[in-house]
Amino acid sequence: MTDFKKIKNLLENIVKNKDLIIFLGVCGIFLLIVSANFSTSSKQTSATIKQQEIQEDGQQYEQLIEKRLESILREIDPTGDVSVMITFDNCYEYVLATETRENRRSEKQNQNTTLSEEEIDSKVVLLQQQGESKPFVVKKIYPKVRGVAIVSKGARDKKIYIGLIKAASTVLGITPDKVEVFVK
Repeated sequence: MTDFKKIKNLLENIVKNKDLIIFLGVCGIFLLIVSANFSTSSKQTSATIKQQEIQEDGQQYEQLIEKRLESILREIDPTGDVSVMITFDNCYEYVLATETRENRRSEKQNQNTTLSEEEIDSKVVLLQQQGESKPFVVKKIYPKVRGVAIVSKGARDKKIYIGLIKAASTVLGITPDKVEVFVK
């Protein structure tokens, strides 16, 4: 009984100090708003940085492929004066590891009716690296080649012209109609 009286007295004292309660409530709401804004801005900054990294990685990939193709095509063109431009459909695609849980329940209500419920929960698997959570990437799908433009001095010769088209289409795994060769 004495514990109950102590709690009752404590509550009565708190109710008497309504101004203190209101002040603490306003401070709590203010802290929630401020913390929500800070966490949102840091997430947006992190997402922007990651998007820039992906874009830069994509540009490096495109440049690498163009340089390697140019080097192969220079072997075909006796003048060695070849320029290449490759266009891609889109950027990288990432296949992320997911953890899936299935929960199935069946209840027989009567002889003719059965109630079934299925619940599927899927979450992306995250890795902790240097205090930061990153999704676990299972596979990275490179962008597909949309088309190739080749400019070459030796393209006046029909053999070289055809060789440039065949080499580019073979190396990039595209059909020859997606390769255009122009004379420099």
